[in-house]
Amino acid sequence: MGAHADHVRSYYAALNTGDAAAVAAHFTEDAVHWYTRRPPSRGAAQIGEHTQLAVEHLRAVWTIEHLVEGEDEVVIEWTMAWDHPRTGERCLDRGAEFLAFEGERIGEVRAYYSRDGDLQGFDHAARGHTVLGGPPSASSGR
Repeated sequence: MGAHADHVRSYYAALNTGDAAAVAAHFTEDAVHWYTRRPPSRGAAQIGEHTQLAVEHLRAVWTIEHLVEGEDEVVIEWTMAWDHPRTGERCLDRGAEFLAFEGERIGEVRAYYSRDGDLQGFDHAARGHTVLGGPPSASSGR
């Protein structure tokens, strides 16, 4: 894998620390992180701040399940474990992101994800993906 793949792995490691500045350092100043379920995060600082809140309030933990690198883009399949704020139940989101690079930093993220959890009929555990009740997982980035 190349430099962009390594950068995305570093970004995901920073996500799990909740360190807003460390997350922001992976982005261009005017980066946009688009979501399917909420308004976009605009700018490196806001992207970092939103991550910090997710770690602090939801105990969010992100894992790269699969990664494919192109010339100036990386595509990942990911899982986020988090605590439901009302029930405390541990939950999973699964999704895919297209991370477009501007030079050495991420300029845009297009995140498609579902709170419905698993792909129907797909054996996530057998494929080595994060599952509830399984061993703690780190950003693998296979």
